[in-house]
Amino acid sequence: MDGTIHHSQFTIHMSKALFVILLLLSFFSQAQQKPRRGLAFCGWKYSDTAVIRRGFERQLAFLQIHDGDTIVDIGSSSGAVEGCLGVISNFQNVHVVLVDIDSGCLNRERVDNMLNYYAGVKGRPLGLDLSIVNNTVDSLYLPLNQYQHVWMMNTLHEIPDKDKMIRSMHAVLRKGGELILSEMLARPKHVIHGGCRQPLMTEQEIQAMFERNGFKQADALMNANNVTKGPNPFYMVRFIKQ
Repeated sequence: MDGTIHHSQFTIHMSKALFVILLLLSFFSQAQQKPRRGLAFCGWKYSDTAVIRRGFERQLAFLQIHDGDTIVDIGSSSGAVEGCLGVISNFQNVHVVLVDIDSGCLNRERVDNMLNYYAGVKGRPLGLDLSIVNNTVDSLYLPLNQYQHVWMMNTLHEIPDKDKMIRSMHAVLRKGGELILSEMLARPKHVIHGGCRQPLMTEQEIQAMFERNGFKQADALMNANNVTKGPNPFYMVRFIKQ
């Protein structure tokens, strides 16, 4: 009888201990899912999934990303665009090569901070594998004729020698590879970017620039960020290497 009592008491104690452990694991799991606001990285820091979806859902559809893809993002900063896309997608294995001249924004610590922040917003890992390349004004430091997908998001207007950069992107793409560009477009009386104060371009200027450097336009999306207010539309365009 005593042995039975002791065995029952032991079972009760073990059940209570297991309950406490599960409770603690649940607590820590929920704590990890919350976005940690103190994480430092360069780029947008949205905490509301609905806001991210409104801003990036049309862009995600246009980008046509598939698991197993390798994408080069030139001018990526800390990769916040990828973080936002990861929140509203179901990526399992997408590799992105982040390329930026600014090592203060593109470094392992800040990229990891960005991944941790947006994994907290989503509540689980983003399914992204992000590698880092710090380029210079003279080279992208990427292998030639290697990639099928290159992006340049809201960056071209900041580059002094735009034709040289377009030729560099052409050189790292395979024949038939795609380059997706996003830019705010110049409109009458609104020809300067509100952030960096650099001149903006029209869609005709962008198309002519890429066509003289070996690309052909495939398709385009106006107001890609789903925002129609303001004089400068946000434009995404797909070019194919000829």
